[in-house]
Amino acid sequence: MTEARNEITAKIRDQLHNCAGWDGDQISQDRKRALDYYFQRPRGDETAGRSNVVSGDISAMVESNLAQMLESFSGDAIVEFSANGPEDDDQAHLESFAVTAAVMKDNNGYQELATAIKDALLLRNGFIKVWVDEDNVAATVDLEQADGATIAALEENAGVTVEVLRYDEAAGTARIRTTKQIKRFRAEAIDPSNILYLKQWHKGDLQEIPFIAERHIEAREKLLRRGFEKKTVDALQAYAHDTKIDSLARDVREVGDTRNAVDKSQELVQWFECYALVDGGNGISERRRISVAGSSSFTLLEDEPVSLVPYAQGSAFINSHRVTGISIYDKLRQTQDINTGLSRALLDNVNTVIKNRTAYLDGKVNTDDLADGRPNGNIRVKANVGNVNNAITAFNTPDISRGILENLNYQRQVRTELGGASLELATGQMQMAGGRIGSQGVDRAFSVMEQLSAHMTKNLATSLIRNLFLLAHATLREYFDEPFNVKVNGRWLSPVPSQWIQRTRLDVKIGMSPGERSRKVATLQQVVDAQIALAREGMDNVLVNIDGFYRALTDWGRNAELPNPEQYFIDPQTEASQQALKAKEQSEAKAAEANRALMSHAVGLEQLRTAFEKYKVDQKTAFDYWAETLRAEIEEAKIVGAATADLIKQTKFGSDDVSKSNGQESNANANNGRD
Repeated sequence: MTEARNEITAKIRDQLHNCAGWDGDQISQDRKRALDYYFQRPRGDETAGRSNVVSGDISAMVESNLAQMLESFSGDAIVEFSANGPEDDDQAHLESFAVTAAVMKDNNGYQELATAIKDALLLRNGFIKVWVDEDNVAATVDLEQADGATIAALEENAGVTVEVLRYDEAAGTARIRTTKQIKRFRAEAIDPSNILYLKQWHKGDLQEIPFIAERHIEAREKLLRRGFEKKTVDALQAYAHDTKIDSLARDVREVGDTRNAVDKSQELVQWFECYALVDGGNGISERRRISVAGSSSFTLLEDEPVSLVPYAQGSAFINSHRVTGISIYDKLRQTQDINTGLSRALLDNVNTVIKNRTAYLDGKVNTDDLADGRPNGNIRVKANVGNVNNAITAFNTPDISRGILENLNYQRQVRTELGGASLELATGQMQMAGGRIGSQGVDRAFSVMEQLSAHMTKNLATSLIRNLFLLAHATLREYFDEPFNVKVNGRWLSPVPSQWIQRTRLDVKIGMSPGERSRKVATLQQVVDAQIALAREGMDNVLVNIDGFYRALTDWGRNAELPNPEQYFIDPQTEASQQALKAKEQSEAKAAEANRALMSHAVGLEQLRTAFEKYKVDQKTAFDYWAETLRAEIEEAKIVGAATADLIKQTKFGSDDVSKSNGQESNANANNGRD
């Protein structure tokens, strides 16, 4: 057994010495230099009497990009796990909220993400560790009324261990110690200087990496609380202070921890938590956690099987087929060197122009006046010198500050091309540009300038953030078999992570720059307006529905940077909303029925009015007909009456008239005859 332990310890030691990040290797040195550039430490090429200023390009670009990127990580729904089918939508949505709550709320995720992203921007890679802390919490309790059944009931509680310290059966009293195991989900950014990994590993996902380790410097009592054997821990050599160059460079003054322990329990110990693939006995490798302690020689602390590598990593600039990424330091190191030289030359030129170099006759001029550095200081000359110019002569230095400033401006353009335009977008000149080129022109200019920063954000989203949440989901599934309370859209739910299915697909809902976010908000506003218009046109539940409208509203609020936009709207899936919807549908049904009854009554009235109008028309027509008929009959009667009267008259008076007529004719003839 001892031989096997020594063999595995020796192999782990050799592996650690060959890993990227081992103290003194090239990556450690690069990390130290990156931190030196960030803190604007002296470069080592300073000259006495000349400017020693160091440009802060890398520091400024890291912070400005970080400030811009973190706006994309401030929402409550950073990721959305993809459903495996239509019946899985609600469950995938629930798991997305649960994992996000565990990472962001239970672990101050915003701060941890900010730390890891800053590491990635400056030191090539950002690392976040996901694990479960299992701590035993003990409490001593005195029971006044105790019996075997009471104690047995306490022992039956899940996860609780009961130890009887004292039991008086006659008095019915007992003193017991309860121990309960508490699980806590953890997600924490890890200093890259403490991560060691295979240099040639080709994937950004670390779940299949053959070997990766984390370096710890902790007090002995912390190792005991981790469960390591006390005898082994007590025998470990104390680690006086940190000597790793990239770890020391973290401190502004590069001062290591030289803690003087109060007692042995607080002495520091260096140990390595290693995750390695080793032969399981049949030629197939299995994942094991092998912990060793020491510096030159190692002691084995544990060797346990595990299923997950608890680290997620990401980079702002992808280095194809390698874990080690590319940082802003790699991009802008030369630019900062040039700007440092130009800034020093500018200050030196200004100083020289203000106070020119001089030549003087030894013994004729007070040398203290020449060397006091005052731009307008007087220089005393001996009285026996007839002409001051014969004792001292100034050498005029041309003012080349304008050319230096032009070069500095050019280097700012180079800086933008290499590291993004976050600094330029933050300037007042750019913020006020809308008055000259219009809002659309500003939007186009911003969108072009911010593309590189958006690219870095998306790289981190699809590497660090994606790996982090997939790992968090898998960790919750493996370790939590009890309900996990989470509030989803105003509803408290209690999913059991161990019952979740494995998920490997998710959408990262971040990575937008301010300009992209603005454009998306405008687009979502158009979607909401279109949904309202379609609903008014009768397309409700045809082209749009209440669930889609709710999602559009919450997405609009989220992209408009409203914290938790769900608080402003009611989820249509909640019980209260469903009841309100049913009540509204019933009310609308009653209103529709009343409207139909009213319409029916109105139709009846309209029919009655129409019938009445028709009746009036018919009556008028009949009246006119009979009036005309009667008039015609009257006229006819008049004609007939006149004719009858004439006939009667002729009948009654016709002979007398004839006689009279004939008599008159006879008389006339007689008269004619006489004549």
